[in-house]
Amino acid sequence: MWRKRLRLGIALFGIGVAAFILFAMRPRETRVPVAPIERIDPRATVETRGCDVVQLKGSTQDLRVECESQVTYEDGHTTLLGVKLTVDNRAGRNFVVTGREAKIGANQSTFDMSGDVRLEASDGLVATAGSASFADTEGIVRAPGPVQFTRGRMAGAGIGFTFDQQRNTLWLLDQAVVRIAPEGGAGPMDVAAGAAGLARGERYLRFERGVRMTRAGQIMEADESTVYLFPDRDEPDSIELRGNSRITGGEGMGALRLMRARDINLDYAEDGRSLQQATLAGRSAIDLAGSPSSAGQRLSGEWIDVLLQTDGSVKSLASRENVVVTLPATKDAPARTIRAQQLNGTGAPGQGLTAMTFQEGVEFREAAAREGAARVARARRLEARLDPATGTLNEARFTGGFRFEDGQLRAGSADAMYRVAAGTLALAGKEGNTPPTVADETVRIDADSIDITLSPRRMAAKGSVRSVLQAAKQEPGVTAARRPGLLGESDPVNVIAAAMTYDEQARKGVYTGSARLWQGSTTVQADSITLDEARGDLTASGAVVTQLALASDQAKPAGRTPPTIGRAGTFRYADEGRRAVYDTAAQFNGEQGDLRADHIELLLAADENRLDRLDARGSVEVALDKRRASGAALTYRPADQRYEITGTPGRFIDECNESAGRTLTFFRSSDRVIIDGNEEVRTETRGGKCAARPPN
Repeated sequence: MWRKRLRLGIALFGIGVAAFILFAMRPRETRVPVAPIERIDPRATVETRGCDVVQLKGSTQDLRVECESQVTYEDGHTTLLGVKLTVDNRAGRNFVVTGREAKIGANQSTFDMSGDVRLEASDGLVATAGSASFADTEGIVRAPGPVQFTRGRMAGAGIGFTFDQQRNTLWLLDQAVVRIAPEGGAGPMDVAAGAAGLARGERYLRFERGVRMTRAGQIMEADESTVYLFPDRDEPDSIELRGNSRITGGEGMGALRLMRARDINLDYAEDGRSLQQATLAGRSAIDLAGSPSSAGQRLSGEWIDVLLQTDGSVKSLASRENVVVTLPATKDAPARTIRAQQLNGTGAPGQGLTAMTFQEGVEFREAAAREGAARVARARRLEARLDPATGTLNEARFTGGFRFEDGQLRAGSADAMYRVAAGTLALAGKEGNTPPTVADETVRIDADSIDITLSPRRMAAKGSVRSVLQAAKQEPGVTAARRPGLLGESDPVNVIAAAMTYDEQARKGVYTGSARLWQGSTTVQADSITLDEARGDLTASGAVVTQLALASDQAKPAGRTPPTIGRAGTFRYADEGRRAVYDTAAQFNGEQGDLRADHIELLLAADENRLDRLDARGSVEVALDKRRASGAALTYRPADQRYEITGTPGRFIDECNESAGRTLTFFRSSDRVIIDGNEEVRTETRGGKCAARPPN
């Protein structure tokens, strides 16, 4: 067995030697040299073609880095070429960043990318820049230079860019411009600002450092602004403007034409274009649309809130602190300004403001018209009714502490109604213990109620009327009021009555209902008294009683003027002719005696209130001391104290002596009697001892 194994081993050895000899003797082949590797960067220590690195968070992909090539340098930093970063599942969103080159920081946590950098998010956001950086620990993409972005209808550009994938916000850091493209019938919205941000998850745009927003011809300006978008589309649900806010012109504002304030909030309807509510705070002002023939109303205040109807007209309006409303002038009405601390207004669909209520420190000013001075009214509350077509004032109701000025006219009451179209002012109600009052340089009137027509001025007062007439001041080019000569020019004239009317144009006042006029010792009482200051006349009717301060025709002690009392159904004094007439059951009692007649007429001296002559007619009776006379007519001449009686016959009785004749003449200061008889009526004298009189 061992011999067989030896022979087999020798055979195998021989075969191996032969094979080695044959291999060694074969012809040698020509070896092809290996081609040299093309370097990406000669400075690199490691170069790799292509890369694909996946970073996991748990079992879920968090970050994927792909590149065309990778270069590592001696200092340890790595550069990727043709790089693509895929960031997955960050707050439920993915985004991809691509660029020509990216430098990777330590632990592959930062990427500085350059060259055609492009960011695409899973919700459609696309942003491009020249360079950008991404820090995986922050989850923020930053671009320092010019950048553009688009997302649906929205596009923007600026200098400097950040994208925070955790907060899902995008910022343009400088020279920001954002545009929301038009859709359907809605036009574009363009915004320029120092910086702009888009919070995609919370659905709002933020603008800072000077904002100018333009949409449908409307311009919005402010220091800062936030635009809240609808959840399903890039249209404003509301807009907040902060700092030096101003909005002018354009569509969608309805009746509003200008808004200005420190801060403004705007709420829009579902179309994102029609304004529903505007709230202004801090030095606020708005202009409302006017009619074709007049400017619109203007409102300012510290705070303003406006609600609009669906058709754009004002539904309600409120304002607080330093409120000022300007109602425009028209061809028929002057401009009016109202100030207060509070305002509430209402309107109707398809119309303008119809009513406004002002409270606390109300001041109403009406500009001067061609025929009059400026008017000012003050009260605690004012309810204004407006013409919805023109925005002008129809009616103003004042409540609490009303005060009014119209040139020299002053008025006051608890409440007042100003009816603008009629040009009337109605005063009512006591303020404390003070009744309604009206006064100017010539008259003051107090009453339970006073109605004033402002131009031409007329007044009507009712209830406990009390008036004081002052001496009228002569103004250049103006005819002064002519006070009846029975009254003095320097002292006031007082009149009380149940009611009165006064017409400034006619210069006539009528007092009715237990009327009483007095000045010093001169008084006139009657059911009705009329004072005509154009003619200088005074009339009274109904139970007339007068006391006239007539100069005595006899020397009297200083300060003692005997009273002259008259009674009649009517009394008339006319300055022309200086005549005072008593009619109907007339009685006149004074130095000349107690005179009764149907008609008594006084003729006064031209230069003073002194009786020049007295005439009486109809059932004349006169009693003078112990003498009496009667007849059809009587004339008394104070110059010689002479009485002339005519009648059929005239009679004269001196104690127990009686005389009759066609004419009787006797004298107050003597017993002299002249009797002139004729053939028809004999003169007779009867005398004798007087019979004893029965006791009174």
